[in-house]
Amino acid sequence: MSIGVGIIGTGTVGSGVIELLTTRAEALSRVVGTPVRLARVCARESVEVERYAREGIPVTTSALELVDDPAVAIVVELAGGYDLPKSWVMRALALGKPVVTANKAMLAKHGGELFPEAFRHGAEIRFEAAVGGAIPIIRSLREAFVASDARSLACIINGTSNYILSRMAEAGLDFAQALSEAQAAGYAEADPTFDVEGIDAAHKVAILASLCGGSRVDFRKMHVEGITRITAADVAGAQEMGCVIRLLGLVELHDDGVDARVHPCLVPLRHPLAGVGGAFNAVFIDGSTTGPSLLYGKGAGRLPTASAVVADIVDAARRIQEGSAPVDLSWMGGEDAALRPLSLAEGRYYLRFEVADRPGVLGRVATILGEHGVSVASMVQREGKGSAAMVIDTHVALERSIQSALEGIRALEGILAVVLLRHYDRGFEG
Repeated sequence: MSIGVGIIGTGTVGSGVIELLTTRAEALSRVVGTPVRLARVCARESVEVERYAREGIPVTTSALELVDDPAVAIVVELAGGYDLPKSWVMRALALGKPVVTANKAMLAKHGGELFPEAFRHGAEIRFEAAVGGAIPIIRSLREAFVASDARSLACIINGTSNYILSRMAEAGLDFAQALSEAQAAGYAEADPTFDVEGIDAAHKVAILASLCGGSRVDFRKMHVEGITRITAADVAGAQEMGCVIRLLGLVELHDDGVDARVHPCLVPLRHPLAGVGGAFNAVFIDGSTTGPSLLYGKGAGRLPTASAVVADIVDAARRIQEGSAPVDLSWMGGEDAALRPLSLAEGRYYLRFEVADRPGVLGRVATILGEHGVSVASMVQREGKGSAAMVIDTHVALERSIQSALEGIRALEGILAVVLLRHYDRGFEG
């Protein structure tokens, strides 16, 4: 008996999966205990599958035709998107076929329907490649940390934003220059909104937060900020403090809910996440029994991501071969997890104010912070042409106190710009 695999999507990752399934077929079959073969390939246009047809591989331009093919035992969805792939996956699950996907957007939006559907039909959804590319974070949270609650997690999970911030620090570029460079290097899309506004990271963090807390986290309810407002001045200010700026996904479990969010942070150079540069990804986990652990690697790319997909295919094929039951993730269809309000968060803050060059404005800023219980740890004042800048680093404060103070400061005459960044140095004593 052989196990047939159907691939939907022949783009960067899909072509990589096809390559690995064909070039490593013997090794994969040996691990599974029975031959694993490429049964069918699907792409939207016939021109995209011509090369595979010439190699004798059955092809189609209909995803549902591939799903219904009795020769396909495992369906691999790599087309991307929210809604259309959901219909293919639902069909595969109804047929009892396991699904492997790298589609974090679909899972973040529709996981509440898909995972219970998989359980109802004795099927499963495997999604290691959906978060962190080659980093085995899904497997780690589901298996390796089974004896240790992941009480907090911080991750650099979007390579585009990390590349941009790294180049801003290394070369003194502003955001627009670094973005243009990232696009030229192939690290950013022509429309980079999903990456630079934190949406892609939010999809992934919602999945990680769900696995940590054991209940579904809706990414649409999370606090999400991108990096578009970060300036060269902020990057330089962070460096003066012995920090770098990183777009972090943060998860922390509390008795009153899950704290799950995405926003830029100042990370001290001594912290392991500070050394994660370029397009690399990393996940820093603080386990209740393990202490801090760092998983690091390529978060995207053709073969790294394809490797994670193939690992899931092998696991699904093993289950078919052994006749074992799939992991039950039907709880993802239950009530959404209670998200802890951002206002209850506390930490240290970096604040930069651009003000008109007029007497008393900077002094009033410091006064308002004090009136709201925000203690200043350090303050640097710089004069410019017609304006002045004040950079303040605070002691630990409540988010709601910071936001109340900023509301009053923004109402002051002469305030031109306000930038807030949060510090992150939790879970590591180094």
